[in-house]
Amino acid sequence: MHVYLFFVFVIAVFVAIFAVENTSPVNLKFLFWSLPQVSVVMVIICSFVVGALAAFFLSLTKMIRQAIKYREVETLNRKLTEEIDQLKSEQNKKSGSSNEV
Repeated sequence: MHVYLFFVFVIAVFVAIFAVENTSPVNLKFLFWSLPQVSVVMVIICSFVVGALAAFFLSLTKMIRQAIKYREVETLNRKLTEEIDQLKSEQNKKSGSSNEV
């Protein structure tokens, strides 16, 4: 986890340095949408934020799937533990009654 955060921090620093060094205004056009004289810094930072949000939401779905799977495994583990305890108690009753004879 620390390596991941360090990697994200390094990328953020590089993006910030790149954005600060490229401050000239540009015309931005995308499909039917256009913005005249937008700073390159804003384009870079907005692109970085959109990419970070996309990565977050994609990883969020994976984390939710893992949490659901963890709950399923935890429930199965609890049921199996109860079954083992029940079988042990039955075995102890049987062995206790056979020792009394």
